[in-house]
Amino acid sequence: MRNHEFTLILDREPDDAGLDALFEAGCDDGTVEIQTGVTLVHFTRDAPSLGRALVTAIQDCERAGFRVEGVQSDDLVPLRTIAERLGRTYESVRLLATARRGPGGFPAPLSSEGWSLYSWSQVADWSTRYLDARPAVNAFEIEIAATDHLVRARNMLQDNAERDELLKLLGT
Repeated sequence: MRNHEFTLILDREPDDAGLDALFEAGCDDGTVEIQTGVTLVHFTRDAPSLGRALVTAIQDCERAGFRVEGVQSDDLVPLRTIAERLGRTYESVRLLATARRGPGGFPAPLSSEGWSLYSWSQVADWSTRYLDARPAVNAFEIEIAATDHLVRARNMLQDNAERDELLKLLGT
């Protein structure tokens, strides 16, 4: 067993009864913090794997009556942050992203209109394969980002009639 550190985002700030419910549901290894109106629970959870730690913490928060909105992650980044992390200029990365330079195939942004946000995990993988760059992305960061996306997708599909059909994508 190892300690795994991560932060879950809850749907609301707990009152005293909510704090007790979190503790009683098994979140005694979590610390609640309110940051600019967002409720965070910082965990240091002992589990055989990060995946198991994340799943049990999410289940414990939900058993206490809270909705987990996501997992705090640094995966969504703008081009300026990508440039900093790759040690390149903003213009160089912008040209790569628009396929005006480089091999093409730069990961598509995960947002549209206004600021484009990219998945750092995807960009790091691409830059390792095509630019021979060695950005620091580890399995922990990838699992945290993936879990965040899964939790958010699950919440979006909560009342969707196609949920079962769409969940088949996870089996591939």
